[in-house]
Amino acid sequence: MNKSNLLTSPALFRSRVIPNRLAAQAMETNSAAPGGGVGEAQFARYGSLAAGGWGIVIMEAVSVTADSLARVRGLVMNKESVDGFRRLVDSFKAVNPDSLFIIQLTHAGRFAGGFSRPFSGCGDDSAPRISAAGLDAVRNLHGEAARLAASAGFDGAELKACHGYLAGELLRPLNDRGDDYGGSPANRARLVASAIADARAVRPGFLAGVRVSLYEGLRGGCGTAGPEGLMEDLADMRTVLAKIAGAGADYINVSAGVPAITPQLTRPLKGNAFDLYHHFRYARTVRQWFPDVPVIGSAYSTGGESAASFAEENISAEYADIAGFGRQSLADPFYPKKLKNAPGSIDYCTLCGGCSRLLKNQKPVRCTTYAREGGGR
Repeated sequence: MNKSNLLTSPALFRSRVIPNRLAAQAMETNSAAPGGGVGEAQFARYGSLAAGGWGIVIMEAVSVTADSLARVRGLVMNKESVDGFRRLVDSFKAVNPDSLFIIQLTHAGRFAGGFSRPFSGCGDDSAPRISAAGLDAVRNLHGEAARLAASAGFDGAELKACHGYLAGELLRPLNDRGDDYGGSPANRARLVASAIADARAVRPGFLAGVRVSLYEGLRGGCGTAGPEGLMEDLADMRTVLAKIAGAGADYINVSAGVPAITPQLTRPLKGNAFDLYHHFRYARTVRQWFPDVPVIGSAYSTGGESAASFAEENISAEYADIAGFGRQSLADPFYPKKLKNAPGSIDYCTLCGGCSRLLKNQKPVRCTTYAREGGGR
């Protein structure tokens, strides 16, 4: 296949043919209806993304329980809200039946006010530590949310084990729990691996993926050699991810950093190409570790007008299988369709940080440059 057509041509993703190799990453918009249900903002955003023709659309962080929200208007998947999600999936598929529509499931952990810390050195050490039974309950909540998501018609579920949330915290070498959820790499990966296995079991063909921060830039964080480590050393994360891949992960969505602490590692700034290249390297590393597991790469929005060329180059070299765009999907939800048919009309993300500031201030998120909430022209 000609390299210039690689990005926008149909591709095989697991057993499904998808329209292209472009993924709209999960972007929290803090705009749910009362009670965490699907509202007009979600129908507008995901309707535009469906019309935009993305190969994969990953729905923004949806909490597995109403008491684990990081945002005042975060989405929740439960028995009360599932009908709204079903209507959303139906409306998405009516516009675009060929793209994969995947829900990202999360538990905000300490980012949800009042939630117990998972281990020492992780937040306020005077706060109580969540018990193993409590983590068993969180695991079961993920399984129930995945079952509801499958019943709503989603094509799969992505477990959010990145950016400092509960599942990602548990992966860290700093996790010194003395029970089944801490200490060894297998124990630290237990919640994520179990949730992946549970999601795969809900229905034949239902996809179960995971998003991870391969290196967080924190002492004892993911991507370090041990509890005191700070420098990047990915050997431990390879062992952790091997447990998750072994549980049947259908794909690995590779990110980095913790936005609240190391934001430039997660979202490289304009003009700092080196941080963007780190993301390319992280995706390549995971792809080389697990050649049979598809990899979604991140941070392509930083590339601006060069993003498509970067993505084509990386996918052609088998450094990644799919190119993921977060901020760009807010700036122009029609990016894939325009890239293929009218590249000169693309509204490129300016990396102004407006969407991130809105999220940080608990405001509904939109693209501030183009003044749209999931819409576009």
